[in-house]
Amino acid sequence: MNIKTDQEQEIRTGRRILITGGRAPAALDLARQLAEQGYEVYAADSMASPLIRFSTCIKRYEVLPAPRVDEAAFGKALAAMVEKYSIELLIPICEEIYYIAKLRGKLGRCMVFTDEAERLTALHSKWAFIEMVREAGLAAPETKQLRSYTELKQLHNPASEQIWVLKPVYSRFATKVHIWHANESPPPAAELQLSVDSPWVAQAFVAGQEYCTYSIVKEGKLLAYSDYAVDFTAGRGASTFFKPCHQPQLRQWVETFAAHTQFTGQIAFDFIIDESGAVWPLECNPRATSGLHLFDKRDRLGRALWGTGQSSSIILPQQSRGKMIAAAMLAYGLSQQRRQRGLWRGSWHWLASMAGGRDVIFSWKDPGPFLMQGYVWFDLWRRARKAEQPIIAFTTADIEWNG
Repeated sequence: MNIKTDQEQEIRTGRRILITGGRAPAALDLARQLAEQGYEVYAADSMASPLIRFSTCIKRYEVLPAPRVDEAAFGKALAAMVEKYSIELLIPICEEIYYIAKLRGKLGRCMVFTDEAERLTALHSKWAFIEMVREAGLAAPETKQLRSYTELKQLHNPASEQIWVLKPVYSRFATKVHIWHANESPPPAAELQLSVDSPWVAQAFVAGQEYCTYSIVKEGKLLAYSDYAVDFTAGRGASTFFKPCHQPQLRQWVETFAAHTQFTGQIAFDFIIDESGAVWPLECNPRATSGLHLFDKRDRLGRALWGTGQSSSIILPQQSRGKMIAAAMLAYGLSQQRRQRGLWRGSWHWLASMAGGRDVIFSWKDPGPFLMQGYVWFDLWRRARKAEQPIIAFTTADIEWNG
């Protein structure tokens, strides 16, 4: 009797996969993992030359119109690519997911691994997400929606020791975050530009260790999970070093929230665990994030993405070594750690992390993306400078979704 293994079944079930958001290191990492499992991987983005374009793990790369500039043209080009290459599974990685979610059920037999657009937008909102957390019966930091500068000034209290974290309802990489002590004057109105159309939130500051989680969920069931402590970051936002920390209370929180929302897709959360061990959710990214780097080909994420695995156990990273974006660690890591830990402790921690971590871009089997990093980053810097935008903000300007 011929009994097929889980891996044979999942490859037979779906052979051709399209990954969008190819600019993200997570897209490159996932493409490599899936290609090594035997899938045919295609990639697309509205960026002309992301790192994934130089990878041998993909069959074809195509440039799509920028969805934020021309959503209709983006959808038409994506549908044409799906039909041209007989794509069976579409996996969005970055914020193009909010545009792609509207195309669910409109791409023939291709399965789009994401939830419906309305739910994604709610999870992306730093206000609506906290409301969903409370509806699930979970604790959340005090959070207030701000639709005018007057509402912000009402939080000012010379006698209060309250600290607020101010941030736009739709934002990324902590690029516009303000830490505000309520007993001081509020930040200038010109810096925030609060309005009904561009609301912000004021979230009570919580002291503790910050963590990030990444999960793959289908109809509320947790299929794959990873977590890591926030240590090295590029500026205030995106992490550049990732090491599994296996926090059971975070995993339990994610399972509870996923079951309550019956979510399907990739989903990530930012948390604070305070000194008492209490878990405080800060915000949600209903898409892929850097926690994906903690998996490798042995974990066979294809089982979770296709839902074909026969085991009821959750896929957890088998490796324990730290992963890193080495170029970002070189650019930001040393100076950041010296500011936080002091000259000698900070330098030693950075050196130890660099020595013990593995670069997510470098691969002996697929050296192209690593070798082209300089060209890609110089091109981004040049174009960001021309657009008069910070480079981190520029990297997502053409795909951002702000409700």
